[in-house]
Amino acid sequence: MKNRIQGALTGIAYGDAFGMPTEMWTPEMIREKTGKIDQLRCGHPDNPISAKLVRGEVTDDTINSLLVLDMLCENGGKVDAGLFIDRLTEWIATADKSSTVVGPSTAKAIELIRSGVPMEQTGKGGTTNGGAMKILPVGLVAGMQEKWDLQTLVEQVVELCRPTHYTTLAISAASAIAAGGAAAVHGERDIRRIFEIMQEAADLGSRYGHVWGGPSVAKRMEMGKYFADHDSEEEALQNIYDYVGTGLTSTESIPAAAVLFYMAKGDPLLCAQYAANIGGDTDTVGAMGCGICGAYSGAGAFPAEDVALLEKVNEISFSELAKRMMKLSENF
Repeated sequence: MKNRIQGALTGIAYGDAFGMPTEMWTPEMIREKTGKIDQLRCGHPDNPISAKLVRGEVTDDTINSLLVLDMLCENGGKVDAGLFIDRLTEWIATADKSSTVVGPSTAKAIELIRSGVPMEQTGKGGTTNGGAMKILPVGLVAGMQEKWDLQTLVEQVVELCRPTHYTTLAISAASAIAAGGAAAVHGERDIRRIFEIMQEAADLGSRYGHVWGGPSVAKRMEMGKYFADHDSEEEALQNIYDYVGTGLTSTESIPAAAVLFYMAKGDPLLCAQYAANIGGDTDTVGAMGCGICGAYSGAGAFPAEDVALLEKVNEISFSELAKRMMKLSENF
């Protein structure tokens, strides 16, 4: 269990840092400016989002996930949205790079909360992927338990999405990612079954939050899966980019991340390459997809030298983080 948890946490950071240099570029721009991304690289000088980031440096995807982890560890494994917002606000006030990597829905919600708007109202416009990008620790806690169920997990997802992403689209998307992490860390070995569980969670999550019109997360996952099953690797990636989408919205990047996990068959290294080269919100797609892959394949799936770099650059220890999460099992 600890190995899978450590793998998931490593995967979040690995996919994040792997996709960081090409964030929000098109596939054509990636081919022109960097060629195929097949290893960790520093931010590209032509990319205003990643230009100042060094090789192996993570973005808000990992940072938010670690803030969620801190919140869960402080609160006995249960989500406390107010506690998370406190942690996030502290980071935004002190981190130099927060202005370039904090997503639009989160930034808007934080501004409203600071102005005194009740938390129940601040997330009603949040449809971007910021709810899903940080949700994996919630799924890992669920999967650590001897028995877990989607309903209880989705309720925890709803609570975390409440202040920033309280919409049907964002909650559906976040529920899918959390369920993928839960199923993988719990020990499910059938990739197709994990994908199905993610779709079930997406459908269940879509019943919560402020109703916001948009495509079905579960059905976009199904469309992407069709490409993965019937096309060549290159064609599948292009079709996922063109038809499913890899942008900031919940109905694009989350189905894309789920399909890349499926295409990679749980291999985080392959998933990271898919995410970094597919275009769009590459670091977020990578963090979510590789996080689930890491939960599936375990900590040993990552090159030791890359793990050492990630830990040094970002001043974190994946083993220690996993130990902290394992202590939560005492509450179950």
